Amino acid sequence: MNLNPPIRFTTGLFAGLLLGLGTVVDASEYDRTIEKEFRVSVGGKLIVQADRGSIELKSNSGDKIQVRVLRHVKGGSQAQADELFANYEVTFRQDGNTLSVIGRSEKDRLRSGRIRPPNLQVRYEISLPKRFDVDLKTSGGDIRLGELDGSAVARSSSGAIDLGTISGRVEASNSGGDILIAHAGGDLAARTSSGKIKVGTAGGKVEASNSGGDIRVDEAGKDVVASTSSGSIILKTVRGGVEARNSGGDIQVETAAGDVSAQTSSGSISVGHAAGNRVSAKNSGGAVLLGEIQGDVVAQTSSGPIKIAVVKGKAEVKNSGGQISIGEAGGSLVAETSSGSIEITTAQGDVEAKNSGGDVRIGEAGGAIVARTSSGSIVIKLAKGKVDLKNSGGKIELNEARDVVLARTSSGPIIVGLASQPKADSHLEVSGGDIKVALSRSVAVDVDARSSGGKIVSAFPVTSIVSGEPKAGALRGKINGGGSMLTLRASSGDIRLSESAESTR
Repeated sequence: MNLNPPIRFTTGLFAGLLLGLGTVVDASEYDRTIEKEFRVSVGGKLIVQADRGSIELKSNSGDKIQVRVLRHVKGGSQAQADELFANYEVTFRQDGNTLSVIGRSEKDRLRSGRIRPPNLQVRYEISLPKRFDVDLKTSGGDIRLGELDGSAVARSSSGAIDLGTISGRVEASNSGGDILIAHAGGDLAARTSSGKIKVGTAGGKVEASNSGGDIRVDEAGKDVVASTSSGSIILKTVRGGVEARNSGGDIQVETAAGDVSAQTSSGSISVGHAAGNRVSAKNSGGAVLLGEIQGDVVAQTSSGPIKIAVVKGKAEVKNSGGQISIGEAGGSLVAETSSGSIEITTAQGDVEAKNSGGDVRIGEAGGAIVARTSSGSIVIKLAKGKVDLKNSGGKIELNEARDVVLARTSSGPIIVGLASQPKADSHLEVSGGDIKVALSRSVAVDVDARSSGGKIVSAFPVTSIVSGEPKAGALRGKINGGGSMLTLRASSGDIRLSESAESTR
């Protein structure tokens, strides 16, 4: 027989036991500070290497370095705190005008076998001459530095790096926090794996790499090389060239004095003004927006629009899934898209425009034009050079042509205005629409027009070069005494020759 009654734990009793186990934490706090002072002269170097804690530096107008190492223990007993203070060793070494401060824990026995061991916190507060170089490293804390007339190296495994006005070169690296630099007088290198990088001004070259956050540079005196795997890259004023790479966000360059190379796999690429020889913008998933480009342009995207206000040099633009819009092109231009429209306001050189699924519209071209589309229309206001146009499913309209015109479409009308004498033969052909040609009074051509299912009408007297009665649906002869050949072919639809409105004014 079991005479011991069963033990039952009620909810209240069980909670009380847990509460009792949790009360072993000691909320006591202990402080111990190390203070040292060293006589130095300007132009020296300070080295700080700490395995934990923040580093804060301020400049002074004197000839000494003052170091305060603030150590704080939270939890545990006085004896445990004393052991932690003793375990954390800070050594000072002065070699001429170079001072080294090294802090590290010799052992960490109190961390084993305890639910919540006492915690040692460390902070370095240092005052030094303004004209000094610094090399700072901590494995766990922030680094903050105000004004310094020298170079600065700052490295932290976690925590932020915040630097004010540094007259010389700056190198800042961080494994887990923000990097903020107000001013660097020389070159600047900043690297972090998370957090943001923000630079106010830099007198030299800027190199910024980020594995997981934004990069922003307001002003750089030389080139900028910036890369991030997520977040945005924003560059305001760059007095050199730009190389920007982004795996998952926008790239924005407001002004660059040199060449620009920008590449992203998603987001947009925007360049306001670039004065270099070349801008290369490649995007795998977003818009490309370019303002005033003094040199050449290579722009590519697989989706989203490509818009260029002004490109003074030659341009090569390719889009796999969106619109292409160009305001002014100073050199030759190649534009290609598989969907969306191609719109060009002015091109001084030759133009090659290819579209697999939309309109092609050109305001004015100073050189030759080659335009192709499989659907949509081709519309050109003024062509000063030879024109070669093909459309698989829409109209072709050329308001003012000053040289040879070659135009073919399978459906839709062909409308051409010949304003100047062509230098060679022209040919217009349509399978399912009308042909309308407006000739200036100064244009003289030999005309050969045929329509299988429509009529042919000419507002000009045509001197026949064929004996006998003219055949239905055919017209051959000379206009204004004849000249280069104008061949017109329509499978169905009419062919009409008229006098241009300009010549009648």
